Amino acid sequence: MQVTGTVLTDGGIETALEDRLGQELREFAAFELLGTAAGREALREYYRPFVELARDREIPIVLDTPTWRANPAWGDALGYDADALAEVNTDAVALVRVAAESLWEDGEVTVNGCVGPRFDEYERSQRMTAAEAADYHGPQVAALAEAGADRVTSVTTLDAAEGIGVVRAARAAGIEAFVSFTVGPDGLLADGTTIVDGIRAVEAETDGYASGYLLNCAHPSEAAQALAEHAGMPELARIVGFRLNAALADDEGAGDPPAEFAAGLLALRSTAPSAIAFGGCCGTDIAHIAAVADRAIPAEPAA
Repeated sequence: MQVTGTVLTDGGIETALEDRLGQELREFAAFELLGTAAGREALREYYRPFVELARDREIPIVLDTPTWRANPAWGDALGYDADALAEVNTDAVALVRVAAESLWEDGEVTVNGCVGPRFDEYERSQRMTAAEAADYHGPQVAALAEAGADRVTSVTTLDAAEGIGVVRAARAAGIEAFVSFTVGPDGLLADGTTIVDGIRAVEAETDGYASGYLLNCAHPSEAAQALAEHAGMPELARIVGFRLNAALADDEGAGDPPAEFAAGLLALRSTAPSAIAFGGCCGTDIAHIAAVADRAIPAEPAA
């Protein structure tokens, strides 16, 4: 989907499923809910208010599939073999598509195939080369593409090599690709490089195949720090959006209230001028995304 203006995304699916919908997620794996009728209903109920918000405000929205953990290492830890993971990824695309269309037929909804990292923590001895990452993530990317996802995104990406691998897998599968990096409290990627370094590396090693870059799973202030020293650099023009946390790294509690979260999130447009997609990650839910919509595109007064 080619759009201009503001695009919403959904929020932090795993934390919302636990906090709003009372689900217990093994290893933070939302995809397991696809296996039961009650779990599927919880997933539909998670997506419902986001689609309704976008529909009622007539704002395009990107919905992530619940597949952040649906890759081989996490699947193995949870008892899913390659065939079961392929089925999960296929089913996830269908569920999100049908859930959205049931609420907003012919609406401006993009189903994004979410491709999570192999490891949550950065241990240099565990890191993959770009070629290894392409092989590792290839089956999931292919399954998402074959199921009809509109695009895929390498989400919570710790270093350039894993992002390169996902983009190469997407190119092989013939699907549009994005890379969403995460940064720490110091504003750096997990390997100590900058967001600009990461974008440059992915661009160089994939012939610029990625349609754009995002930041996710960081607080707006941490994202701002990641961008601050690079204001005006051309790489920042390749950043198309942010999906951020309500709280600072390692902070407990609810984090920023929705209006404060939205203000911090949208302020990032000053250093990332091409950013149009705004949404949430850990600790965010429909109230945060509604606040983003209110601030980005104020509702028209009643006649």
